[in-house]
This record gives sequence, C-alpha cells and structure tokens, in this order.
Amino acid sequence: MPPSPAKSLSPAELTKLEQAFATDPSSDSYRPLAEAYLGMGRYMEAMVVCKKGVKAFPQAAEPRVLLARVYAEQGKDRKALEELQAITAESAAGLRLAGTLHLKLGDKEAGRAALLKALALDPSDAATLEVLAREGIQAGAAPAAAAPPTGQGPAPAVAAPAPVTGPRPSYGSAPTVSGPVLSTARPPPPPADASGGWPAIPAPSQQAPAPRPPPAPPQAAAPAPRRSATVTDWSPASAAPEPERKARSSSPVGFVALLVVCVGGLGGYWMLGQKNAREKRELKKSLDRASEQLKHDSFDAYVTACKAAEEALDLRPDSGAAHGYLAYAWTVRWGEHGGGDEARKQAEEHLDAARKSGEESSYLYAAEALFLAWSGKMAEARAGLEQRVKLFEEQGKASATLFLTQGIIQMRAGDLVRARESLDRAQTLAPSDARVYAALANLYRRRGQDAQAAQNFASALRYERGHPESVLGAALLELDKDAPDFARVGSVLKGFLEQEPPPSPRQLATGQLARALFISRVSSELSGLKADAAKALAEATGVSREPEKAAAEVAKAEEAGFQADKSNPELRLIKAKRLRSEKNVEAAVAELKQAIQADPTRAQFYVELALALREKQGGEQEAVEALNEALKTMGESPRLEVMLGDALRRQGKLDEAIAQYEKALASPTKNPDARLSLGVAWRLKKEFAKAVETLDKAAQEFVGNSAKVAEAYSEMGRAHDAAEEIAKAQDAFEKALNADMQYADGYFYFAKLLMKERKMRPKARELFARYLELDPKGRHAKDAEREVEKERDRDRESDKDR
Repeated sequence: MPPSPAKSLSPAELTKLEQAFATDPSSDSYRPLAEAYLGMGRYMEAMVVCKKGVKAFPQAAEPRVLLARVYAEQGKDRKALEELQAITAESAAGLRLAGTLHLKLGDKEAGRAALLKALALDPSDAATLEVLAREGIQAGAAPAAAAPPTGQGPAPAVAAPAPVTGPRPSYGSAPTVSGPVLSTARPPPPPADASGGWPAIPAPSQQAPAPRPPPAPPQAAAPAPRRSATVTDWSPASAAPEPERKARSSSPVGFVALLVVCVGGLGGYWMLGQKNAREKRELKKSLDRASEQLKHDSFDAYVTACKAAEEALDLRPDSGAAHGYLAYAWTVRWGEHGGGDEARKQAEEHLDAARKSGEESSYLYAAEALFLAWSGKMAEARAGLEQRVKLFEEQGKASATLFLTQGIIQMRAGDLVRARESLDRAQTLAPSDARVYAALANLYRRRGQDAQAAQNFASALRYERGHPESVLGAALLELDKDAPDFARVGSVLKGFLEQEPPPSPRQLATGQLARALFISRVSSELSGLKADAAKALAEATGVSREPEKAAAEVAKAEEAGFQADKSNPELRLIKAKRLRSEKNVEAAVAELKQAIQADPTRAQFYVELALALREKQGGEQEAVEALNEALKTMGESPRLEVMLGDALRRQGKLDEAIAQYEKALASPTKNPDARLSLGVAWRLKKEFAKAVETLDKAAQEFVGNSAKVAEAYSEMGRAHDAAEEIAKAQDAFEKALNADMQYADGYFYFAKLLMKERKMRPKARELFARYLELDPKGRHAKDAEREVEKERDRDRESDKDR
C-alpha cells in the first residue's frame, strides 16, 4: 500500500509532535505523531510509536487499528489482521480495515461480515459505504448468524447496545460497547464525545423500542418450520403458552388473523424504526455540521454553528452535545465578538441546559471557563479549568479545546509561561487548528518574539484562509515594526474591512483602529522622505501627503471603530499605541487608564501602561503603583511581577527588585525572564559572580528563543567586562552574536568592550556600524554614531600625520 495521504508537516511541526511524545509517551500524543510518520512512509518509527500507544491504552481500539494500518501499508496483511483480532472493544474503523484485508486475501465471507458489522456500528460512515459499493456488497444484507455456543439458546438477531460504562480511553474515540443484550428499557443517550462531537449512533436494527420475552425453547418431537430471526423474535404469538398456540394454529381463521396482526405489527415497527433512523441521521448531521463550523473560528462560522446546533435541538431537545456547542459558540460571540446582553443570555441558558444533561463535553467545560473569565472572575476560571484538565489527565484523556482555552485564559491573566505550555499541548493534539495557531501568535507577540508570532499567524492563515483574528494580528504585528511593509499592510486592512461575509462588529471595529494606526504611521514616514519617495509611498498606500488630511482620516477611522464597539477596551489599547508612536505619551497613558477602568482583569493593559509610563518623565513611580494595583486585582502574575521588579530596578531600588524577581522565580514553572532580570540586578549591585551564574541559567532556559538567549549572553558579557575579565567578556559576546545575529544591542556592547584596546578599534567601528544598520533609531544610536565619528576623526588625523 502507498503511504496514507496526510498533510505535509514542516520540520518544526514534526519536532513539536516528537517533543510532546518524548515528554509524555503514555499520553494521547502517540496518535498525531504516528499518523505523521505513517503519512511520510516512515513505517518503523510509526510502528514503535503505535506500540507505545497500545501499551498506554491496552483496552482502546485506536492504537491497535493504527498499528494494523502500519502493517497493512507495508503489505503485511496477516500481521495486520492479527493485531485487529486483539481488539476487545467494538470499532467501526477496525472492522472496516479487517473487512478490506479479508477481501484482499480472498476470504469474501469474513470480509463481508466484518464490513456489514462496521456499518451496523456506524451507518453513516462514508468509508465503509464506499468499500461496500466497490465490492458489490448490499448494505442492507445481514451477515450469516454464527452458531450459538453449546448449551445456549439461539442468539437474538436484534439487540440494543449496552450503556457505555467506565472512562473512555481518549477524547474523540468511539464508545466501548459490550456484546448484544436484550433490554426492556430504552438505553440512555450516549455521552457527547469529549472533543465536542457525537459518538457513533447505533443502526436502526440495534434499537429495541418495546419489551420482548425470550423465545420459547424448540419442541423435541416436531421442530417448527424454519422462519426468519426477525419474525421469530418479534412475533406477539411467540410469547403465548404452547396449547393456546396449537389451538389457534389449527384454525384457518385464527391463523389468518394472527398473520394480519404480525404483518401489521412488523410494518408499524419497520416504519417507526425508519423514522427513528432518519431522526438520528439528521441529528448526527446537525451536530457534525456544528462541530465542523466551530473549527473555522470566524464570526460567520459561529453563527452557522449555532443554527446547526439549534436544528439538532429541534430533533432532540435534551441533547447535551448540542447545548454544549451552543454554550461555547454563544460565549465566544459574547466575549470575543461583542455580542452584547443577548449573547450573554443565550450562553447562560445553554450552559445551564448542558450541565443538566449530564453529558460530558469539552466544549461545555471550555465555555464555563471562558464565561467566568469574561465575567471578571479570572481566578475562579483558572482554578476550575486547571482542575478539570488535571482530572482528565488522571483518566488518560486529553482535549485540545480545553488546553487551548486554558492557554487563552492564562495569557489573558499574564501567566505567559504556563500559557505557552498549555497552547503547545493544544497544538500537539490539534496540529491544524487555526485558533490554536492564532493564540500562540498572540502569546509570542506579548513575549516580544515577533518572528515566531508572524510564523504562527501565517500557519493559522494556511489552515484557515482569511482567518479574521490572524489577518488583524499579522497587520498589527507588522505595524509594531520600525520599518513596516506599509503597502502590504494597507492592502490587507482594506481587504479585511471589505470582505464578505464580514467579520464580527468587534473585529471590524478593531480593523478601523488598526487602519487609524496605519495612516498615522504612514503620514509620519512621509514627512521624512524626499519628494519622489514620498510620492511613491503615498500612491502605494493611498495615504494623503497632506498631514491635515491624513489626521482627518485617522480621526474618521477611530470614530467609526468606537461607534461600532463602544464597550471594547482593546480599541483604547490600539489608540494608545498610535499616540505613543506620535510621542504623545500623556494621552496614551490616559487611554490605557480608561482601558483598565473598563476591564481591570487584563494583564496586557497594565503591561502597556507600565511601558508608556517608562517613557514619561518621572513616570517610574507611577508605573510601580499601577503594577502593584494590577497584582492586587489579579493575584499572582509572573509577568507583572517581573515588570514590577524592572520598574523598581530603574528607580535604583535594587534590593526590592531582587526580592520581586525571586518571588517570581519561586513558582514551580520555569521563568527565564525573571532570571534574566535578576542577573541584571546582580550586575548592577556589582555581585558579578552571582550575575554570571544567574545569566548562564537564564540562557539555558530560553530554549527556542534566540533573541533572549543573545540578550542573556550579552548581559553576561557586560558583567565580565565590569569585573575586568576581558577574555570571558569577549567569549560571552561572541556567544550572544552566534545565538542571534539580529540582536542589535549585542553588537553595541561588544564594540564598547573592543574600544578599550587600540588595535581593536577598527573592529569596534564595524560593530557600531552593524548596530546602526539593525537599529538606526535605537536607544544606543546616538552613542554609536558618536563613537563611529570619533574613529573617523582619528583616521583623518592619522592621514594628516602621514
């Protein structure tokens, strides 16, 4: 067999899957990695990973089915069948694969029986129907009944599935169903799939709508004529005492009456069964459509998901899965898209109904946590969700939706380290989910890792074309740069604001504020360009070269944004960025304070306020007060604690700053940002040995963040320099530049070190020039220009002397 078709994974994506599996081989992480290896034709690696999955989940069907696929694709069909025979739970996928292999090996009866059994488990499975059609097997035909074991009566042909018992091995798997049994009561509805979906619905022939007595034992003297199993099992006469049956059978009139009753009863049951089957098919279609729409993560998709779930409720009003989908969709529409009071009301109603259903749904649990977070109960949201995720892990379950939601809430609270861990788990479990990539991009953006943020926004847009949050996020990320691609940003924002179907009102409002920031940045750029360059930029962006007209466009765009979404404090954050770019720090601070007043639970608002206050003359003390207030409001937040330490350090309060950093490091989770800042504080205290040791640990902890590794080594070089350990300082600076050749400050500090030796000054001048190339408006730009000019003066003096 050729390798299974699979999406092409980048080396980085494959590495993530491998790291997740190496971290916890007993978790669900075996599955996406094995699928990836299988799709790449790397059968040996796929087999090893699958066997780990079998060991971790010995009672589950999925790992054995996956291992059988590995064998089958290598042509080891009998080995694959052996693996499938070891499955203890009913599995439509396993039976379908077994049927296909039996047919391939020439065993048509076994293949036919396995395929029909797979269809009975999941009547709507397109893959099974396709195989049946290809092989010319009629889907309505029943496989030959196997002879019952000795000492037992005939096995009933019609049975209801037993209720699902015990925890399922993993989210997304089919429920474990026991062997056929007769039931006198309707079985309870199957639980919603933990990924938010609906498990396989039994075929109509498996339903038992009415109680049935067991069949009478066969007569020894005169065996009854052979009849179909269905008539024998369901005939009302089969339960009558033997003498009465004989009396009726001896009368032609009685026989005809009995026949009419049987045929009428069977006809009624058949019609009822057909009606139930249609309803269940429609229910499953509606639920599947709702689940699929939620994955698109756009406003239009959430609206469509709500409609599909409502259709499911029309068919079955107590469907916990449908209520769970609706609770999640309405909560997102309220919290993320500005749906207002009506959206909040709908979210609350469906949350209550989903809880009452008693069905397990990751969408329900995610909606509960998001609703609490957006209601201002951040600590309660975090605690409840963390407890839920922990409970799932103890049961051997994992849900990408829950890890994603946990990461979003942790990021909103300012706990960027734990947020990264949660979102990485979500990405491993759902490697093509645009919402996960967008969340990761926002996380990297808040950590200052713009390259990784851009990469994740691009991944989101690759998997979900036009993903609104990623379009906006990428545009705002580009506008954060010193030299953005203005023409591209202008084109993207224009398309976003005009697209059909439109984004949500909140997203459109955010797009308007982004456009105002864009116009302001372009207008500022135009003022410093020569005529030809200014004309070209104005034509490429559509921004007027006249400052008054550009300012009017800025005001118009911002007014449209605030009119569309008055209650969104995020808009004030974007406006504050515009004001800061225009050097209007006082106004920026005022906007950020209004944002905090509207939503005091957002860690990012305090971060941005502290950054703005740093640019304000004498604003450090106010920044400390703002951060202290934030910590009182939100509780522990590692990032805010580090920022508070930084603010104290800039005021010269080194002991207080060190205490704050050590408090942040007391968390069991690694916090390399706190360790880096602590190393800087030790350097300033002239505790050089402690500084070097701390900075070295920070560099080791900044795995995958080359800019931060470079910063840690650069600070280490400064510590060695201050301790007059020149050779060690030079080595540290070289490590910094090897870690990240784009880290500008490393060049500046290395050049300062080399300036101490006369013979190294030409090299130092090269490093200063490189710094100015990378960061021409940076905080050290004036010093670098001065040093370069001094060196040029020395060269001119030397030329005169010659």
